[in-house]
Amino acid sequence: MNDVTQFAIIMLVAFGSTLISSMCGGGSNMISTPFWLMLGFSLPVAMATNTLAGAMWTLVAARNYLRGHAVDWRLIAGMAACGLVGAFFGAQVVMHSDPKNMQKIIGVIILTLVIYTFFKKEFGLESKPPTTSRLLTSLAGFPLGFYESFFGSGNSLITSAILTKTRGLKLLEALGYSYVMSFFWCLFASFMYGSGGNWKLSLIVPSVIGAVCGAYLGSHIGAKKGTRFVKAMFVTIGGVLGLKLLL
Repeated sequence: MNDVTQFAIIMLVAFGSTLISSMCGGGSNMISTPFWLMLGFSLPVAMATNTLAGAMWTLVAARNYLRGHAVDWRLIAGMAACGLVGAFFGAQVVMHSDPKNMQKIIGVIILTLVIYTFFKKEFGLESKPPTTSRLLTSLAGFPLGFYESFFGSGNSLITSAILTKTRGLKLLEALGYSYVMSFFWCLFASFMYGSGGNWKLSLIVPSVIGAVCGAYLGSHIGAKKGTRFVKAMFVTIGGVLGLKLLL
């Protein structure tokens, strides 16, 4: 495979995986990581690429979902800070051990959220009063940041569901919040991988280009279609992703 062909394939895979993920909050790494490994890149290199691309495309998606909405920056700052601590330990797991054992646990969590969302018809469709304080909600950032840095697929699904349940956000807004936090977690994790010599420009450059383009289109579609569309995508993609992780 020549360099031009590989560049085009990487860009198209990143575009397609992020297009789907940006509509509902999960799945891009489940599609892209196997491709990067198949092309001969190591897992730390694949994760360094995914986290850096994730930092870029989540900002684009967050802008589209949060445009015109009031944003609770105190909540985002608290969760992002706790998540950075988690991201540090998550990156250590990837660089020094095999994180695959955690995938089944995450799969069960995602499937549980999908089932709850499916049967709770009104879940995430309308804003409601918060049921949990900012402080307690912020603490959830630690495990979320941990998972974001070592695998990440479906993390925005989990984050969005938590914010909808605890802070009463619409699912569409919660998705935007999750993408803002993912920017900080992914960027931090990517620099940790990079410090270990795991940045490969031949993978990073086309991946970032494809991911940003896919996120712009996907989040634009999601924001335009509205909360019910995003919820339907949430259930559909989340169900597939949860089963994939579990099985």
